[in-house]
Amino acid sequence: MKITKHKKTRKYMSFYINNFGFREPLLVLIDGSFCHAAYKVRLQIEEQLKKYFQCEVKPIVTACIITETDNLGPAFIGTSQLLKKFLVHRCGHEKRPLDGAACIKAMTKTCHYIVATQDRALQEWVRGNPGIPLFYLHNGSVPTLVQPSEVHRQAAADGQKNRVGIRELDQKMIQALKAKEGITVPETPVRKKPKKPKNPNPLSCKKSKKKKNDVTIGRNESDGKPATVGDSGIVKKTSRKRIKLPKHVIEHLKVSNAAQNKGSN
Repeated sequence: MKITKHKKTRKYMSFYINNFGFREPLLVLIDGSFCHAAYKVRLQIEEQLKKYFQCEVKPIVTACIITETDNLGPAFIGTSQLLKKFLVHRCGHEKRPLDGAACIKAMTKTCHYIVATQDRALQEWVRGNPGIPLFYLHNGSVPTLVQPSEVHRQAAADGQKNRVGIRELDQKMIQALKAKEGITVPETPVRKKPKKPKNPNPLSCKKSKKKKNDVTIGRNESDGKPATVGDSGIVKKTSRKRIKLPKHVIEHLKVSNAAQNKGSN
């Protein structure tokens, strides 16, 4: 279980190191709510942070966070004393102290911090602002680094695109320098590929079927062959097949015709 937890922690921190410039020692900004939850379960914050991240870690606080905890009353005296043991970073609000959440929001704009808090409103703000890891005590006792949210991942993807490609500002500067020096890049005309003649659709090239609407109406007066009337009303001749007779039949017919002619004479 611990091996899996450490793998996830290294994976999440590698994401912030590669995309948002985090470096060791890791700075963990602790607010009063996180310190109070750790104080109730007797959690050694600095020791547990080093075991969890398996690298050099520095827990830090600000004067605004300490002042806010002092003003919460006697129930938070132990929490306030625990906060004062950590390294205090200058936040610039010494003359006009802010509440802890507002001070943390201002601090994360200028430096890379891991925010450790139990405040739900502050946790939602951290999830919606890219480049800020969120750390809290799950169920009040289990140290947990939250997985990067979708907002953080989208910001990292956009940053990678900007690093690979030319920024819009750089592109404008390049165009301005070219115009100043009189450098013009001739635009190469885009050649269109000649269209090849397409073959006709084989379905449209089918021969039309002939309609058998011709009706035989009789024989032609000139040659005695049968004639037909088509759709257009024109009389068409139809060919008639000739039947060939054998030679012996033809000879027999000739002889019989000659005998009949003699008898008639």
